Amino acid sequence: MILQRGGLVMLYEIRCNEFNQKSIIFHQGLNTILGDDIGSNSIGKSTFLMIIDFVFGGKDYIMQSSNDIEKNIGNHIINFCFEFDEKRYYFSRNTDDLEIVNQCDSRYKILKKISLDEYCDFLKSHYYIDLDNIKFRNIVGRFARIYGKDNLDEKHPLNIVKNEKAGEPVKALLKLFDLYKYIERLDYLLKEKENEYNAFTNAQKYNYVSNIGKRKFISNEKELYELKIKIDDISSELDNNLLDLDTVKTDELLGLKNELSKAKRKRSQLKAQLQNIENNIKENSILSSQKMEELFAFFPESEKRKFEEIEKFHIEIRNVLKIELKQKQKELEGLIKISNLFIEDIEKNIKSISSCENFSKAILIKYSNIQKRIDSLKQENQAFEKKEILKISKDDAKERRDNMKKEQLEKLQLSINNKMLIINDYIYERRKKPPIIKFYGNQYDFHTIDDSGTGTSYKSMIVYDLSILDLTELPILIHDSVILKQISDVAIEKILELYSSSKKQIFISFDKLSAYSNKTQELLKNNKVLGLSPGGNELFGRSWNDR
Repeated sequence: MILQRGGLVMLYEIRCNEFNQKSIIFHQGLNTILGDDIGSNSIGKSTFLMIIDFVFGGKDYIMQSSNDIEKNIGNHIINFCFEFDEKRYYFSRNTDDLEIVNQCDSRYKILKKISLDEYCDFLKSHYYIDLDNIKFRNIVGRFARIYGKDNLDEKHPLNIVKNEKAGEPVKALLKLFDLYKYIERLDYLLKEKENEYNAFTNAQKYNYVSNIGKRKFISNEKELYELKIKIDDISSELDNNLLDLDTVKTDELLGLKNELSKAKRKRSQLKAQLQNIENNIKENSILSSQKMEELFAFFPESEKRKFEEIEKFHIEIRNVLKIELKQKQKELEGLIKISNLFIEDIEKNIKSISSCENFSKAILIKYSNIQKRIDSLKQENQAFEKKEILKISKDDAKERRDNMKKEQLEKLQLSINNKMLIINDYIYERRKKPPIIKFYGNQYDFHTIDDSGTGTSYKSMIVYDLSILDLTELPILIHDSVILKQISDVAIEKILELYSSSKKQIFISFDKLSAYSNKTQELLKNNKVLGLSPGGNELFGRSWNDR
């Protein structure tokens, strides 16, 4: 159930006994984690951003840096508090149990354990995210851009991991904009039609249903026409007492004997194949120890081990072949059994006609055999027509889905590009071209026209993120200094102004403040929640890469 908004919705506190600064208090809008003026590394800026992501249901804090954390900190508990509409909710996560979140009292005493999924659903509800078909982590995880995660590719900002499955980034964005609901019903319909078509083709593959092509369909239609004439002729001759019993019997016997001859030839081929298989099974026997000893008599002791290894390899190969041969043997025995039954059926019909003295019975047998052939041809053609109908139905569903998807992607593209233009114009006072995004079905292209420089590419990713933050129910942004330090000083000042004006929480790390303008320094310092530096002021009070 989605709650009704009444006040602030934000992360209020992170607390850990292992931290140098035990408690970090956050506020609305921009929250900065500041390093020193010389850009010292390994002091905990990125690690703390990973912990913020951990608080929002992520696992990369442990999964991506488990060796360093495990060796130097060991198992520990992260306590945290959210404020939703003037009420505070307290939780904790143990780094040894990533699938459980603890509900706590205000002193972080555990009251109840819930699953990580339940916790993420709680956050989704309390952040007023009214989107049914996307999970909380699929929203926030894509916009927590931290060194060590896989979503820092400035050319592919939609991807949550490298080489994400085709279509998933675009689908997630459509869901975040609540546009996928228009596609979802048609997507479901397409899957139904694809399943029906695939089930039918699988039935054909395993010979449960006939499988013929267009040429055979036309040939069948011609034969059906001819058989219909034969049926009509029999009826006409019966009506006029012109039917010759001997001719009927002779024609039927010739036809049946021809079928019998073909069936017996086929059975002989199957028996010959079976005999070869059985001979191969017998020949694939292991050399006896006596034969091995006789063989060794011709070679020195040093060569025996090589022969034993070779024979061991041959045994393994023979075992594999034996399994395959036995499977083929079983298959052939089944086919021979079916052939025997078919032959018996034909022989019974021959015997029945040969001994037939009753006129009506002979006619009935002839009529029945023609009708069987007609039924068989009709089944083949009906299967062909059914498959064609299923294919057309599947193709129509795909076209409907694709048209709807194209329409929604055009809306999405226009909305994002317009917002990026506004933000980019604010940053550069209309002097620079904005980034643009283009969608091509399941793929997308993200770039800035005539400018593929590193700084511009990272700036473009930030412009994209800020656009999504403003246009959707995305609750937070996390940007590491590895992104921000690539961008020009002038652009940074404007980006920080945009960060600061946001009503949603944005968490960034930053260092080398003295290299930037006074306005930039002021924005960063005014929004500082944590300052880190070497010499005991690291996140955990020490740097574990010191000698």
